[in-house]
Amino acid sequence: MVLLVGACLWQAACATSNQPAIKSVDDPQTRDLLNQTIELVATRYIDPISREQILVNTLDGLSDLDNNIRVNITPDDLVLNYGTQTVQTIELPKTPDSGGSPMVWSEITIKGLSTYRAYSPDLRSSSTLDIQSALISGAIRNLDRYSRYEGPKQAETARNRRDGYIGIGVRVIGGEGYPVVKLVHPDSPADLAGLHPGDEIISVNGDDMYGQTSQFTADLLHGEEGSSVRMEVNTASSPQIIPMEIVRERVIDRTVFTEFRDNVLIARLSSFNNATASALGDSLLTAQLRPGGLKGVILDLRGNRGGLLQQGVAVADLFLENGPIGNTFSRVMAARHVFKAETGDVSSGVPLVVLIDGRTASSAELVAAALQDRNRAVLIGSTSFGKGSVQAINDLPNKGTLTFTWSRMTAPSGYTFDRIGLFPAVCTGTPATQKINASDQVTNALAHHDQITKIMTKWRSLDYQDEATRRELRDVCPADTHGTGFDVEVALELIKNHPYYRTLVFAGQQEIADIFNVE
Repeated sequence: MVLLVGACLWQAACATSNQPAIKSVDDPQTRDLLNQTIELVATRYIDPISREQILVNTLDGLSDLDNNIRVNITPDDLVLNYGTQTVQTIELPKTPDSGGSPMVWSEITIKGLSTYRAYSPDLRSSSTLDIQSALISGAIRNLDRYSRYEGPKQAETARNRRDGYIGIGVRVIGGEGYPVVKLVHPDSPADLAGLHPGDEIISVNGDDMYGQTSQFTADLLHGEEGSSVRMEVNTASSPQIIPMEIVRERVIDRTVFTEFRDNVLIARLSSFNNATASALGDSLLTAQLRPGGLKGVILDLRGNRGGLLQQGVAVADLFLENGPIGNTFSRVMAARHVFKAETGDVSSGVPLVVLIDGRTASSAELVAAALQDRNRAVLIGSTSFGKGSVQAINDLPNKGTLTFTWSRMTAPSGYTFDRIGLFPAVCTGTPATQKINASDQVTNALAHHDQITKIMTKWRSLDYQDEATRRELRDVCPADTHGTGFDVEVALELIKNHPYYRTLVFAGQQEIADIFNVE
């Protein structure tokens, strides 16, 4: 199981498959899929939901394939309707919400599927994956908006984004003529071998590639780690065809993009995958070896919608000597975690500024909240998105994935930023603040220090269900999604003025929540 915190990386529907239709309703894979889905949602979703309701939702998901399908429930029976006709009534288990073996609920679902296939030409002609998609999507349709089902192809793409893939590190465009290299991942086997965007791939392992699609080409370039692929390449800079043999390695998308200005490391994190924390850690160590050393860090989390929770924790850990980073709470025991710093401050305590905006969400918000609560960083920008929930990603028997919310996060001071987001000490998102220069922006924030402290105190004590106050607080520094280089200029100005930085980094200082038991 993978823990994910991210809002915009996925699509909810399964892609149409070329698989043949289910020839038998007693399909072992579909049966296992239903059993696993019903139990996961019933026992691990953040809010309780009965198996009876999941059963109704699951079968009602078939209406996506045939809108004549309607499912109802009485205290004793499951009622299956097709059009205006009741076609079957199935007795429900007598024991509420259990019915003995978990398999009971998947068996009832299989019976319902069998009945509807007898009446529905659309179901009989639908592929296995389409039926599975309709059932699983139905099971989760009444959960929160971050819960989703992904079919095998989409799930593989998502896994590659999180964990990387085994290949040579290129993206290609195919279809007409020879496939053309579109992108070469830095430091990948393809990069080290000398491939460049615009190069044509003439052959792969002796097979001519003329007219081949990008997917077909990618499949040939992928393979086992340590294996080699033979290629002929027509480079963009020369008409000469060059033979190459490249050894496949794990390639992970780059998520850390850095520049060094005035002895300040500016690190933009686009998301959190399995390589994010290590890449940022390497950048911090390299920056400290530069002439003049490292004088400050700007961590740019604008537009970062999240990703892997543990990577967010690891990034925050890079800037903290010890103590709490955050925690997760849930009705599910396995979803409850307390995160603490363990590695020491890799940046050696230099001034740290975190840039946030209206698209900063989830694990990116946990990083910013931890560093703000621990008085380690000043937040600059606008109010963040406000996604404080954690999703569990579960692999399914058909190689798809079921993702649903199973916990919520809190900052070290104990408040949850779900739906409220984070408040920056220096707000640059309003029209008024965008009319002044960077130096005046910092001076303005200092002049309103007491007001900022009051807002932060109110922010952290907000009643989760107080909608009016939530909107009022978010309107103080409205979420903005048009971040510019101005935020960086303000951050550089603040780092340059150490007394100003010290004043703002302690704005709204709070006692750390007792739940962390910090000594």
